[in-house]
Amino acid sequence: MTQVAAPNEQLSELKRQQKVIERLKLLTHKYRQAEVVQKALFRISELAASARDMDQLYASVHAIIGELMAANNFYICLYDAASETVHFPYFVDEQDNLDTLTQMPAEKLKRGITGYVLRTGEPLLLTKDTFRELEHSGEIDKMGSLHVDWLGVPLLSGDQIMGAMVVQSYQEDVRYSQQDLELLMFVSQHVVNALERFRQRELMQAEIKRQTAELRVTNEDLLKEITVREKAELQTSVLFAISELTNSSEDMHSFYSELHKQINKLLKAQNFYVALLTENNQQVYFPYYVDENDRKAKQRRLRKGMTEYVLRQGSPIMIGSREREELVRRGEIVVGGDNGMLAQQWLGSPLSINDDVFGVLAVQSYNNESTYSSDDLELLNFVSQHVAVAIERRRSAEKLARANVFLEKRIAERTEELVEEIERRKKIEEKLYYDAHHDNLTGLPNRPMFTERVEKAIRRKQRERNGNFAVLFIDLDRFKNINDTLGHSAGDQFLLEVSQRMRSSVSQHDLIARIGGDEFVILLEHIESLEQAQQVAESIIQMMRAPFILDDQEHFSGASIGIALSRDINESVDRLLRDADAAMYEAKSSGRGRYVVFDDTIRHGLVAAVSQESALRSAHTYRDFRLWYQPIYGLDSDRIEGHEILLRWQRGDKLLAPGSFIKQAERSGAILDIDHWVIKQTALVLEQQEGELPQAPIHFNLSTQHLMTMRHLKALEDAIDALPIPKDMVVLEFDEQNLLRQEGRRLLVSLRRLHAFGVKLALDDFGRGSGPLQFIYNYPFDIIKLDRNFVRQTGRKPRARAMVRHVVTLCEELSIRLTAEGLESKALLKQLRKLGVHHGQGNLFSAAQPLQESDNGASDEQEAYA
Repeated sequence: MTQVAAPNEQLSELKRQQKVIERLKLLTHKYRQAEVVQKALFRISELAASARDMDQLYASVHAIIGELMAANNFYICLYDAASETVHFPYFVDEQDNLDTLTQMPAEKLKRGITGYVLRTGEPLLLTKDTFRELEHSGEIDKMGSLHVDWLGVPLLSGDQIMGAMVVQSYQEDVRYSQQDLELLMFVSQHVVNALERFRQRELMQAEIKRQTAELRVTNEDLLKEITVREKAELQTSVLFAISELTNSSEDMHSFYSELHKQINKLLKAQNFYVALLTENNQQVYFPYYVDENDRKAKQRRLRKGMTEYVLRQGSPIMIGSREREELVRRGEIVVGGDNGMLAQQWLGSPLSINDDVFGVLAVQSYNNESTYSSDDLELLNFVSQHVAVAIERRRSAEKLARANVFLEKRIAERTEELVEEIERRKKIEEKLYYDAHHDNLTGLPNRPMFTERVEKAIRRKQRERNGNFAVLFIDLDRFKNINDTLGHSAGDQFLLEVSQRMRSSVSQHDLIARIGGDEFVILLEHIESLEQAQQVAESIIQMMRAPFILDDQEHFSGASIGIALSRDINESVDRLLRDADAAMYEAKSSGRGRYVVFDDTIRHGLVAAVSQESALRSAHTYRDFRLWYQPIYGLDSDRIEGHEILLRWQRGDKLLAPGSFIKQAERSGAILDIDHWVIKQTALVLEQQEGELPQAPIHFNLSTQHLMTMRHLKALEDAIDALPIPKDMVVLEFDEQNLLRQEGRRLLVSLRRLHAFGVKLALDDFGRGSGPLQFIYNYPFDIIKLDRNFVRQTGRKPRARAMVRHVVTLCEELSIRLTAEGLESKALLKQLRKLGVHHGQGNLFSAAQPLQESDNGASDEQEAYA
């Protein structure tokens, strides 16, 4: 009968077997973990050889450690003892982002956990609790986000601390143990070994590159030396061949052809020529000329070509496109004519004997593929010295044989030149006479010829007593606007059309002359009555009202005409022109597009103008002028942003505003002295009353006459330099209408010079006339001041508001400050603010006030401005 084991024995055996199984599982786990660790360490060792760079090495180490433990947050730092800094070449963290931080001073880091490991050189496992214990003990300070577990080990190379390797966890379910710390410490040594092997590999590769570079330089030097020797041998053989050409060539053409072949051995000479001076040094000829474009060069008189430039300089030169443009700009050479296609590069070397230049040796290239260097130029110059000797020998040998033929040829050439010169001088004399008496553009007679014809008419009247005649003075409307807007070409076309229309309005016996930019005069001879002159004037006015087609667009002009009749036998040309001119100004002042006959009323006006002019010229001496000022405000801040200096004339018991005398001052030329007086007096006031006026820019209203000559412009700059304020605190205002009357290019040059001088520029009374936008686009104005009448219209005219809105946008885009003048009401102020205007002046803020003047600035200095 089979015995059955007791239940207690069976239970004990079952427990024993379970323990064996658990022990086997534990051993199996340890073996597997050891195998994983061994494989990880092996992979780390291989990284030094397989990684392309350090970044890949660090990323691979992170991935390997991530297989051994939870390592979502991992970084490596390296300590640099020389610079006392800690580098973070690899940093991955869920909480902290160090993308912009690559290094940190060691002094700053040492109080953190990482710094603790670097200080002690010991591995460290921290939980929240142990971290707080170290923090409370003063061993460490909190840096970065607080972790749940933190595991850090030093990277040790012998006794030296290279850095640290850290993993950390921010999650409660991811914790580290002492076993993880030991594993990370074990792995760190292999990481150190891998880092050192990788660094050694980089050092070895750098040394190999250095030695390779040295070998490459040595090989290049050897190749250069070989090339130099070969080049020297080639040069020697070429020079020897050139010397032999003197005796071996049959004639000069074969000599030059063989010379071309020899030079082609040394440099690219597909296009090659020899240029020589004639014996009288007046012309240059080309005994040999080869060009890929089949160009031919003919003997010519000396001019400003590149060949002649080398002849003048007596030294070799290499000319590319840029050098040619510079020589053209300086006037050294001239391109065009029969030059044909221009070379991309041109080398020329002089041919000389005993420093006497007699020719040029030249090569050229028409494309960028065949380029020359300074070595090629030096080589050509070296060869040219030997070529010069060879040419001189050959020329001397043939000189006697060609003497008679050459002499006959030169006599014939000289005779032809003399005949041409005589004909040319006759034509020049005829042209000089014509040019002296006619306008270059329209072909009409000019002032001298007009004066001669009027003087003849006066003499005829003196003889015949009844030879009545009249002078018409014609001024064109809006010519300067057309000229500045469309350009001088359109302006010339306009003047030609005007001259043709005027010719159709007068008879063949009458004379039309152009005496200025847009000023014409007509001499009407043998008229029976004033009505005939008035009919001609009316006809011209009607014809000028018809549109002009300029640049395929319609443009309108007009004419203002003054008529002066011959009165007695003691008439003079100057008086007739003056009277007609005065009548023309009267017509223009009356509304343009009309004519006025000179009479006693106008004569009395001229007398009054002369009287006022005399008074203006003496006003400084008697201290009749007064300085006023008006502030300029910021519309948004109500803060003073500038002061405009205003001029008043104390004439007797009347205080006159500029509008009553400035035009006369402009005509008489006294305006320049007046402007200088204003600047001088302002300087005296600023010096003696410093601090009373707010620190804001000073605005001066100036005449455009300052801009028309360099002398006036320099005097203005000197006056501004004498002001006791910086130049950028000075604003010069020029009136829009006065600018329109002047020549645009001269104005632009002068305004740019003043802007570069350092002052600010303002366009005054913009919008009084047509408001030409070219002043905003093309001229260097810093400030635009809207005309007071134009500003007043914005309160009641939508078109004016639209125009202001457009100008505001334009000024904002061009960084130009826009100021409104004549602000008189709060409603207008509100409207302008709404339109975007931020600066203004007017009685709403402050009326013009007298500027207290110095008591010392009169006598001597004011006498100088009288």
